[in-house]
Amino acid sequence: MSEERLLDKIGKLLAQAEGTDNEHEAEAFVTRAQELATAYAVDLELARARQAARRLKAVEETFEQRRLVIGAKGKRGNKQLVLLYLGVAQVNDVIVNVATDSTFVIGFGYPADLDVVEQLWASLATQMASAAARRLRRGEHGAVAAVSWRLSFYEGWVHAVQLRLSTAREHAVASAPSEGALVLRDKGERVKAFHDQESEARGTWRGSRGDRRVHGSAWRAGEQDGRNARLGDPEVEQRRQIG
Repeated sequence: MSEERLLDKIGKLLAQAEGTDNEHEAEAFVTRAQELATAYAVDLELARARQAARRLKAVEETFEQRRLVIGAKGKRGNKQLVLLYLGVAQVNDVIVNVATDSTFVIGFGYPADLDVVEQLWASLATQMASAAARRLRRGEHGAVAAVSWRLSFYEGWVHAVQLRLSTAREHAVASAPSEGALVLRDKGERVKAFHDQESEARGTWRGSRGDRRVHGSAWRAGEQDGRNARLGDPEVEQRRQIG
C-alpha cells in the first residue's frame, strides 16, 4: 500500500468512527486505523533494513521536523490536547518537542508517520470535544464549573485512548513478520538520533504535571467514553478550533 492510499484508508476509517453512534463499530474503526499505520511502518522498515526497492519514494524519504499549532496562549485545554498528541506520536515513532506554554508541538520523524499522527490526532481531538460537550449538555457536571469538568474529562479520555492505541500497535507488531519489532526498534533509534541532532529545545515540558484538582467523576466519564469510543458527528468548526 502506498502512502497516499494508506492515508486515504485511514481517513475513511476515522470518518466512519466519527459518524457512527455504535460504540463497538467506532472502537473497531479507530483500532483498525492504528493497526494499519503500524503495519505500514513495519513494511517500510523491513524494506529499509533489507535495502530493497531503493527507488521507492517511501523508502528513500528523509526525516523531517514539523510544527503543529495546538491553540492560542492561555487557552484552557491546550495541555490535554498536547497529551493526546504525545500519545498518538509515541505509538507511531514520532518524537515530540512541546512549547513551554503548550501552544504548539514539533514532531520529529518520517513524513509518512507525521502525516498519520496529525490525521489521527485531529480526528481523536474532535471526537473528544464532542463527547465532553454531550455530557455537559446533559448537565453531568453538576455544581462543578464546566471548564474544570471538561479538562478532567479530557484527561480520562486521553488515558483510555492511549491504552487503546498502544494495544492496536502491539497487535499489529505481533501480526507482522518476526523481525517487525526489531526493525521498529532500530527505526526508533534513528528517529532519536535525528531529534537529538536537530532539536533546539531546552528544559522539560511541565504540562504533564498536575497543577489543579482532578474531578474523579469527570475523569471516569472521560475514561469510559474514550474506552468505548462513544462518538458522535463532529462539527467542522470544532476542527478549526482544534488547530
